[in-house]
Amino acid sequence: MENFYNIIAYMKSKLLFPVFFIVWVTVLISVFFIIQKPAVITIGNGFGHLVSSVLLGCLFVCTSAGLGYLFLYRLYNDSVFFERLVLSAGIGMGIFGISGFLIAAMGLANGWLMLFVLACIFLWLVWKGYMALVWQDMQNLWRVITETSKTAPRWISIFALLFLFLDFLLSLAPPADAFDGLFYHLTVPFLWMRDGGVRPINMPHYWFPSLLEGMFVWPMSLGFDSIPQLFHLVFGLLSCLLVWDLTCQLFGARAAWWSIAIFLSMTSLPWLASWAYTDFGLIFYSLGALVSLFKWKESGRDSCIWVCGAMTGFAMGIKYTSFILPLVILFYLLWQALQDKRRLVLVIARFAGMAVLTSVVWYLRNWIWTGNPVYPFVFGGSYWDAFRAAWYSGAGSGIGWSVPAIASLPFVVTFGYRDQNYFDGRFGPLFLILFPLTLTVIWKAWKNNNKNWNTIFLLTAFGFLFLVFWTLGVIKTENLLQSRLLWPGLIPLIPLMAAGVLELDFFDIPKFRLSFVFSTLVGIIVFVFLLDFCLYVIVRNPLSVALGMEPRDSYMARIQPGYAQALSLADQTPLTAHIYLLNEPRSYWMNRLVQPDPIMDNLPHDLYIYPTNEMIFDAWTKLGYTHILARKDIFSGKIPRDFAVDNYDQRLSELKESLFILEESTDYILFSIPTR
Repeated sequence: MENFYNIIAYMKSKLLFPVFFIVWVTVLISVFFIIQKPAVITIGNGFGHLVSSVLLGCLFVCTSAGLGYLFLYRLYNDSVFFERLVLSAGIGMGIFGISGFLIAAMGLANGWLMLFVLACIFLWLVWKGYMALVWQDMQNLWRVITETSKTAPRWISIFALLFLFLDFLLSLAPPADAFDGLFYHLTVPFLWMRDGGVRPINMPHYWFPSLLEGMFVWPMSLGFDSIPQLFHLVFGLLSCLLVWDLTCQLFGARAAWWSIAIFLSMTSLPWLASWAYTDFGLIFYSLGALVSLFKWKESGRDSCIWVCGAMTGFAMGIKYTSFILPLVILFYLLWQALQDKRRLVLVIARFAGMAVLTSVVWYLRNWIWTGNPVYPFVFGGSYWDAFRAAWYSGAGSGIGWSVPAIASLPFVVTFGYRDQNYFDGRFGPLFLILFPLTLTVIWKAWKNNNKNWNTIFLLTAFGFLFLVFWTLGVIKTENLLQSRLLWPGLIPLIPLMAAGVLELDFFDIPKFRLSFVFSTLVGIIVFVFLLDFCLYVIVRNPLSVALGMEPRDSYMARIQPGYAQALSLADQTPLTAHIYLLNEPRSYWMNRLVQPDPIMDNLPHDLYIYPTNEMIFDAWTKLGYTHILARKDIFSGKIPRDFAVDNYDQRLSELKESLFILEESTDYILFSIPTR
């Protein structure tokens, strides 16, 4: 018994102090961190949100690739794993884009439900082995890229990785820079989810084809509005890879890496890729359709026509301007089918059937809700009239049929000094520099009856027709003088331009290597662009806001001070307010019922259709507007001569005096509409 008490005493002496010490340490450390509040602790929520964003984005893209393998794996053998991987990712994302819209249109866009569906699809693809195939092809892709990088100047691969890293960082920030993102690319899916489906809305951009906006529904349903920027970056990367592979097949690995160098010289490319835009989606699907068409011509396998049709349909689901793509492909198929007329109907039916299947949802939606499948163009429709059609088109404001003006267009768009959206469309100097060498490549391919002549010809024809249509538009209206609109036609020409760089080898002599001088100069140019983009990212400091160290409101006020004023004024209205915007198309983050000014004609249009200001007030009251948020410049600007309104200045002044000013900032005024 005495031994037992000795054991208890021994345990107390040995255990009491350790327990006391642990409690003492825990209490002191806890109090220390509560008082000191290290930054690592304060960013816990932000860090969790950032990790969740990246993981959710990766889950979506990987699941898309696996879903694409479900359809494409049997069409491509292991020797063409590059195309199989890239095209599969695009096919899967396109399917998710259509399904995302349909889910939102049915009012079922619940975030946790959509995450559950996405996770179930991913796990099913893992179980079926498709994700293992994706992983295997990704490893092969990395191996090929690293091996072939040795054939080109080392700076190309290094700068490409740095650009990609900076782009990734920038895409983690809130979508503050992207004007069109705040205007409609993010606003439209938000409205689908807010309204529980599609509703009649006085906003022409709401009715544009919305494939990528359908993709945005998946992360936005969970409150992640930075992930759409990651999606656009993925499409930019896929476009680069597709051009790399196509160039490699046509002209070899060295030319393929020069195609990446040309991409890097496009100064707006990294900016645009990290925004919630849709341009790279259109570029990718257009390239995918052309590549699939080439594969059909090479292999003779009609299954490639199905892929070509699907890619074309997805492109038609992004922008109306994609109409050139199906026209070019149909003409090419007709030309090829003349050699075998029995296949004509079948081949065209397969292509057209798949293109319609993957694009019809957008045109059917418009037909049901507006009575016009291509609303608001051609047939007009609700909220649209002759005034708005003329205002939107800007007919007569273009460069006209002046030969010097048309001839100078390549220089105008290269230097960017007249571009409607300067920062969105700068594509660098190499397109103009390499133009003579590109013509040489085309001429040699035709003269020598190159085995890839059909592919080279189709790339040239598509790019040329795109340039012609764009030029005709610029002749009519200055609204189309946007270099960014040229990208779907210019980027398919990059393989020919990259081959043009190799033509410089012909001029090398022992004492002077022109190819080396050119490579050095381009390397310096790209390095300057890299530094410029790096400074752009440093100023924005995306990780600070992504981790929660800087509030979103503060970030917006720093990056977009003007729009931050509009958001602040909108927040000062009651939650039940219905705000009418004047000269402000953007409405994303305005947590009120808002009627934006999509083509900045709200007030001129009202003054045009209502002869008196009293009628305007009656119309506003009938529509339920309670407040007006106006950009100040609307009261000092003049209406264009072609849209003249009787006594415009007097009516504008009287209208302003009839409104109650509630608050104003540097750029905006918030009015209250008096009850009548």
